[in-house]
Amino acid sequence: MSQPTRDFVTSAPCKTNRSIRVPIVITDMNAGDALWWDVRFGPHHSLMPTRADRFWLWATLLPFAHFVQLAQRRFCRPLVIWAEADNGRMLRVGMSIMIERYPHLDISDPNEAQFVWFMSVADDRMLTDHFQMSKPPSLARIHLDAAMVLSANAGQEGRVDLHAARAGGEDLLSVYLKCGLFNLPARASFPPSVRRRNDGRFFHTDTQSAATSMQIHDPYR
Repeated sequence: MSQPTRDFVTSAPCKTNRSIRVPIVITDMNAGDALWWDVRFGPHHSLMPTRADRFWLWATLLPFAHFVQLAQRRFCRPLVIWAEADNGRMLRVGMSIMIERYPHLDISDPNEAQFVWFMSVADDRMLTDHFQMSKPPSLARIHLDAAMVLSANAGQEGRVDLHAARAGGEDLLSVYLKCGLFNLPARASFPPSVRRRNDGRFFHTDTQSAATSMQIHDPYR
């Protein structure tokens, strides 16, 4: 019997007070979303040397991702996370692009997974100072939950893979570990169809960890 599909969450914990839930909506990304992000957040993020995404141009990444994966007979799923500002309007606060049906990097579990290719969160200070959002949402786990939901709904049992960009340093590794992902050590081999060098900065979920994580978020769907 097939499992019922899961919805995305509709709220996220506030970064400054986790007892507060911030209303959010997750939608598919279009070219207008990508351009809006580049114009509003791009120049500010580019000045922050600790950001792994400081030079990403989403208006370029979006068509590039689709084109590259179509050549591999795969599809991308780009998403936008919107959160409620103090004036009640919804504001784009997170962006991501997933590769659907990617080979799961953990060769002990030879299946397909969602690969989180690109993932960004708007800078908290800019949200507060320029967009009147006094309760910025915490989005790392929300981004990952969205990927697990897509994976589960596609019959991949919540398997998710990603690479922590080197520009994010050790702090980015810590973020993914705190989110419950497993690190693939540099000595680990990848499936033969994955022609990437393992630099020790790849992470994944297994079916049990994904199930546990999604259950934690289920009350907020």
